[in-house]
Amino acid sequence: MILRFLLSVFLLGYCAAGTAQTLSLSEMNCDQKLDQAEAEFNAGHFYGIPSILKDCLSGGQLSNDQKVRAYLVLCQAYMILDDPMAAGDNYLRLLKADPEFVPNERDHPIDIVYLSKQYTATPIFTPHFRLGLNASIYQQIYSLSTEPYTSVAENPIRIGYQVGGGIDWNINDNLSLCIEANFSNRGFYRNVTYLGNQDEISIQSSQFWFDVPFYVKYSFVVNPQFRPFVYGGIAANILLSATNQFSYVDNKPNGSQLVSEGPPESVTNQRSTFAKSWVAGAGVKYKIGRNYLFADLRYMGGMTNLADESKIYYEDPSSLSPAQIGDHNAYLSGNITRYHFVSDYFRLDNLMLSFGYIKPLYNPRKVKKARTKSVAKSIRKEGGKKK
Repeated sequence: MILRFLLSVFLLGYCAAGTAQTLSLSEMNCDQKLDQAEAEFNAGHFYGIPSILKDCLSGGQLSNDQKVRAYLVLCQAYMILDDPMAAGDNYLRLLKADPEFVPNERDHPIDIVYLSKQYTATPIFTPHFRLGLNASIYQQIYSLSTEPYTSVAENPIRIGYQVGGGIDWNINDNLSLCIEANFSNRGFYRNVTYLGNQDEISIQSSQFWFDVPFYVKYSFVVNPQFRPFVYGGIAANILLSATNQFSYVDNKPNGSQLVSEGPPESVTNQRSTFAKSWVAGAGVKYKIGRNYLFADLRYMGGMTNLADESKIYYEDPSSLSPAQIGDHNAYLSGNITRYHFVSDYFRLDNLMLSFGYIKPLYNPRKVKKARTKSVAKSIRKEGGKKK
């Protein structure tokens, strides 16, 4: 009688425990299911792991960090079960959850490190947007003047601005080919004093350009947060418009002055429309989530004479009135007749400081040629130690 009673109590307790276990499994949240999946893997129970995680993965209930945990354990399970296709599919899903995930031999199983070498999420294309300030440096090629005297010139710094964007074609994690399209306002100040008569002329030049730089960039991955880069290349420059504002002071021997001034006037017709430059620069990227802010210092050295040699003495005929068109003298530039000025042959160098925003377009994919030699060596070493 007593034996029968004890047996009944044992059976009731066993059934109750089983019911409680079933209820706890059905009521588990996704964090608990992740813990259970990892425990099952550590216990060597691989076949049930996909079913444990299925509802959480299909229901969109996991954060990106939780997805990385889930797909990581699935990759390991499928590799042990000798299903490399399923392991690869899950690793691609892992990279979609965290495109910057990079396993290492210290923190992750060697088989996951080996698998990771066959896949990448490195963006093929990375767009960026920029704005900033610039300073133009006047470089005289050949001096021209309407005066018979020698002269001295000062070129105070004139600050302009630029805005634009570009796109990087990433060859690998370090090397990129880049092209940009930028609009900029540039120009210069120039104060000239003629030593013979002490007459003075001041020119304030303002120019609008459309620039298309093309360059090769090398990025250093030395810190997860800060990533410096350097680059060099060439740029095509298209002049959209150019104006000069003149001030001429005629200093008389008796101490009196005659001053000629006027509003800004177009000199676009006297300038070369197309120019080219060499480009060199360096900067640093600062990581914000999956995107970056950056600062960039660039030098763009002019390679083209910006004075159109055949037109620097003449007005733009399109700016003349019908009455002036019949007068040949009207074609002579007002720069000469009013301000005793003719443009030097010159080029402009530009120093640019820009700040911007980079948004990588991550693209998880299988690489054509996996770099697994170093990992294979590590696997062989581990195998040798176990023996």
